[in-house]
Amino acid sequence: MLKYKMHKTGGFTLIELLVVVSIIGLLASVVMTSLNSARAKARDARRRADTTQVRTALELYYAKCGTYIVKQNCTGTAYGSNGTGWFNYSYPGSAGSVAQGLKDAGVIGGVTIDPSGQITSNGTTRSGYMVYANASHYTFWINLENPTAADIATQNSCYFSQYDNYRATFSVAARMNYCVGQ
Repeated sequence: MLKYKMHKTGGFTLIELLVVVSIIGLLASVVMTSLNSARAKARDARRRADTTQVRTALELYYAKCGTYIVKQNCTGTAYGSNGTGWFNYSYPGSAGSVAQGLKDAGVIGGVTIDPSGQITSNGTTRSGYMVYANASHYTFWINLENPTAADIATQNSCYFSQYDNYRATFSVAARMNYCVGQ
């Protein structure tokens, strides 16, 4: 009777390689999902910090000028659409964006823009920041990617509701869902 001895060479079989590649692919997809979630949470944290910064800037502007409508040298041409609208949008006939006006007034260090880079919205994708102001009140809106019920409930306590969620015209991804105001 003949006995055959099998000798294993130093390489891997095709099946072993496929198993390893499959495991690496699975782990990579789990890591990417976690990373995307962490990025969204980081953008939301930045939006909340921006909200605090803009709120402080508006209060400093009010202390300086006696109004929340941001104007050149406190009494000149208004920024934004008479102090309202998209926070970073320079409306025709205005002195510039409200964000630029706060910077020009020296109450904020730089122009604050949504971390997504959006200045306005096309109604279907994430939107930029919005502001509405009169002489004695303001509301500042943002769009969080992962809002809680408490975040959405802020819409009920802000002074103005002009941009309240854009419920009739904007997709869910582009709706304002958090606000602060005075």
